Amino acid sequence: MKKAQLLKQKTMTGLAAMATSAALLVAPLTTASVAEAATFGPLSINANYTGTDSADIKGTNGDLSTQTFTFDASYGFATFIYSNTQYDFSGVGEDPFDSLEKVAVDLHHNGYITSNLAYGVGLTLGALYEEDFDVGDSYNVSPRVTFGWTFSNGMTAFFGGYANFNGADNVYLPIIGLKLGDEKDLGWIGSLAYPATMVQYRFNSLLAVGASFMTVRDTYHLDDDVSVKGNWADGYLREESYGVGVHATLTPLQHLKLTAGIFSYFDREFKVYDNGGDEIDSFETDNSYGAFVRGGFVF
Repeated sequence: MKKAQLLKQKTMTGLAAMATSAALLVAPLTTASVAEAATFGPLSINANYTGTDSADIKGTNGDLSTQTFTFDASYGFATFIYSNTQYDFSGVGEDPFDSLEKVAVDLHHNGYITSNLAYGVGLTLGALYEEDFDVGDSYNVSPRVTFGWTFSNGMTAFFGGYANFNGADNVYLPIIGLKLGDEKDLGWIGSLAYPATMVQYRFNSLLAVGASFMTVRDTYHLDDDVSVKGNWADGYLREESYGVGVHATLTPLQHLKLTAGIFSYFDREFKVYDNGGDEIDSFETDNSYGAFVRGGFVF
């Protein structure tokens, strides 16, 4: 393959990864893996488990731990995502909620404007909810756009924007950063960016190690059980946090990738909104620590 063609291919991979990362903010610390898996072949299937230890809820005698199960499948320009997070409260009386779910489809397209200037566009259509799947209340619509410029050394500078429209309070985030290399390249590669950063060192085709930074912004619609939730009933819960982690990835077979790592959530806050979108309550937790494992197939 000619050098110019190779640079184009890697630029498109980088834009696809970053654009998809913005759409998959609900998959902390593994988003880069999701996006890259989607570029390997026509069909990829991945499963992920993430668990955190107990973190104290500030200002109370209670604590909170979580477990998240995520499944995603990509084919062509589309990615399907499902996740379920179990919340285990202790010392706070009756749990205000115990399980939150997400179902989403992400549509994405990338192209070139000139030989160096690339673009990526995408749209995520999702529903985030407790138990009652009501699209009118639990909708999450997230458009984004990125532009990237590839230099002669193969580095790509990119910028763009991401928005999330939901029933509580819309979210707007910039997408900006630098990317060098491809996930399968030997040695150091990375994407130093916001809202997602990833650096990796690949020893050989079997083993790679890396570190990640991730931004989390999830808005869920809560059930209308007034007896349990009080004025939280039929409202919205937003989780805002950041995460950092380290991981190791094994590729024992051409079509199989396994990843495991440890991480920490920090600056973690939960905001509660009423059905009209007004913030009515909030609570924060101390830093929490956890681990994740992920397996994926590409066909």
